[in-house]
Amino acid sequence: MNRMEQLKQQFSNHPQVQAAKNWYHTLPGRDQLIVRAVAALVVAALVFLLIYAPLIKQQRSLSSKLDRAVASYNRIADNAHKFGSAGTSSGPVLSVVTQQARKSGITLSRYEQDGKGLRVWVDKVAFDDAISWLENLQAGQGIRVSQINIERKDNPGWVDVRATLTP
Repeated sequence: MNRMEQLKQQFSNHPQVQAAKNWYHTLPGRDQLIVRAVAALVVAALVFLLIYAPLIKQQRSLSSKLDRAVASYNRIADNAHKFGSAGTSSGPVLSVVTQQARKSGITLSRYEQDGKGLRVWVDKVAFDDAISWLENLQAGQGIRVSQINIERKDNPGWVDVRATLTP
């Protein structure tokens, strides 16, 4: 704390700081109020430019990156049938899907049988984890995504997934 007081003392004794203080104190009360208001506006502008503007820019960048990744996944999923199935289902769809979800660290929020298929809901999951899980289901188990809806969340990179899986 002693070092901080020394720095404060040096700053206060600096000739330019003394000149600014003297100039400010010679101003009429109304002018001092205007100087304080302008100083507050400058501080607010600096806070915005140094803190909030980079955060907004980063959020936009991550959002567009997520949009590109979703579009890429959709293109891949739309063309997956052209390359055939890499494997066959090793059991009932529900047990295979839940087992693979557990291995991938994904928690199914809800699921229901849909004829031979299975509808699944996964809330608040990292986009990359969800896509890896779905790719593993198709490549390793032969379970395809016949329909999918991906909604982004407020946190960049996080999504809600609604999908229909078929053997």
